[in-house]
Amino acid sequence: MERNSSLRLPMLGVLLCFAISNALPSDVNCLRSIKDSLQDPRQILSTWNFSDNTPGFVCSFIGVGCWHDQENNVLEVSLRDGGLRGSFPTGISYCTSIQNLDLSGNDISGPIPINLAYVLPYIVSLDLSNNNLSGPIPSIISSLYFLILLKLDDNHITGQIPPQLSLDRIKVLSVANNSLSGPIPSSIAKCRFLTVLRLDNNQLTGQIPLELSQLDRIVEFSVANNRLSGPVPTFSFSNLTATSYAKNRGLCGGPLSRCKNKDDEDLFLSGFSIGLSVSTTLSMLFMSFYWPTQSISKMRSYLFIIKKLKGVKYHLIPTKIPNQQILFIAENVTEESKITTMEKYVCRMSLAELEMATNDFDYKKVIGFGNMGLMYKATFLNGLTLAVKRLHKFETFEKKFLLEIEILGRLRHANLVPLLGFCYEMEKKFLVYKYMSNGTLHQWLHSRPQVEGRKMGWTLRLRIAVGIARGLAWLHHNNVLRVAHLKMSSNCVLLDDKFEPKISNFGDSNILMNTSGTPSSASNYVVPHSNLDPYKEDVYRFGILLLELVSEEKGQQGFSNEIYEALRIAENCIQTHNDGETSMLQVYQAIRAIGNARNDDFVATYVELF
Repeated sequence: MERNSSLRLPMLGVLLCFAISNALPSDVNCLRSIKDSLQDPRQILSTWNFSDNTPGFVCSFIGVGCWHDQENNVLEVSLRDGGLRGSFPTGISYCTSIQNLDLSGNDISGPIPINLAYVLPYIVSLDLSNNNLSGPIPSIISSLYFLILLKLDDNHITGQIPPQLSLDRIKVLSVANNSLSGPIPSSIAKCRFLTVLRLDNNQLTGQIPLELSQLDRIVEFSVANNRLSGPVPTFSFSNLTATSYAKNRGLCGGPLSRCKNKDDEDLFLSGFSIGLSVSTTLSMLFMSFYWPTQSISKMRSYLFIIKKLKGVKYHLIPTKIPNQQILFIAENVTEESKITTMEKYVCRMSLAELEMATNDFDYKKVIGFGNMGLMYKATFLNGLTLAVKRLHKFETFEKKFLLEIEILGRLRHANLVPLLGFCYEMEKKFLVYKYMSNGTLHQWLHSRPQVEGRKMGWTLRLRIAVGIARGLAWLHHNNVLRVAHLKMSSNCVLLDDKFEPKISNFGDSNILMNTSGTPSSASNYVVPHSNLDPYKEDVYRFGILLLELVSEEKGQQGFSNEIYEALRIAENCIQTHNDGETSMLQVYQAIRAIGNARNDDFVATYVELF
């Protein structure tokens, strides 16, 4: 069958189409604002030439990293040791997807913005060290929910360390070599993932909170050269020396001299009881390993205890245990490695904080449901609202969970729902997304108009169709992972506050290729529901979705030609079942051409959304 001429596109047209659609004006404006607001005596920003409009042109800028080299979607800005001068560039807020910012080793002066959490809401790594920043650390910094690294050392920062500074995910916190005063807040003990804590060379006073001993992952700790006094906390399995506490005349204990007022007998009894408790637990545990009739359910409990006992590694578990128990140990090691892999893509969150944000998963918080599980609206203590998907248990439960993380964690696009985190605890699995205030497209097409008295006009429907087509085309043809969705429907399309469509529900997807040209680790899972090529399955399903969008608009005055063209495109998509020649790239340009033919500002307005 001959293809419809409206879908016969030369490759040049496809490339030009993506050149326009992949430009993200907000990110371009972000970088332009940074360049304009900073003095650049060394001309390191001279490569930032904004006259180019090709896809991904900003990705070649010095110090700029992108989510994908064919899109102007900024992931990181690193201008370390550039000799840049000026105040903190608040225009960075236009880089809406930025996760890493490094302005260290420059001459950035003035205060840290008090609205930093609004400027960089999704920042993961923030390095402003070795500058000339002054003023206090703003307390709102505690709302940087996804922050893992914060370095403010070697500045002129004054005031106290905010007591609210209890960042759940922070691993590196360094505010050394400033002029901070007052006590060390005990709330830092809540930063349970901390590995580096540097508070040295300030004017801190009072005692070091003994609660800091709960930080069992610390490998680097320093409070040297302050005005601290009292006993020092004892960190488990660390090699801290006296240099970590140097030049604090009032400190004692640990690697320092003994504290004079300690009751040795109480210390001995306390240590003896703790040692006896651990020894008894280990003895009972190891005896149970050798006991031939030990049940696997108890083994699970005991292995959980082993994981909790600090310093006990898997290789220390006795080897003379039944085979099924050895397999269980190997299973846990594998799960840990999977979690480590997932943390490369998105933030890991705790079950406790998700329970608190959803009122213990109150049914009143449910905002959607699907084959994979229930979706909850979650409101966190810092006011951030996110969406949490609680996955059901089923045969392919884990595979769907890992697929969703691999796809949405590695791919970032304006028309894919942003995956921000995951939780994997006690055999329960959760996925955390950016909250989409307008729900699903299916709701708007079939129920919400009756409830809210609002109806989607044709212009909005057309824009939504273009956005969905663009997202699917990018999934099929990007060079990071080639993904077929396989379950495309109006239930899988979420709408943000501007009714921008976001494709979701990747649990049944097929990852066909990775960057090296070899099959992905997840690509073994192929959904056996269709004999179609997976790409063609998406084209077919998009055709059905387009019919759903058009169905109520056939007689709308003034748009009959556009609606007719949309119906022709939908027909070509559905014909994929027979001839299989239509690609999502062709579909995308064809439906985009409907909007391009308008005389109004459809194109300009739509491009701004990307």
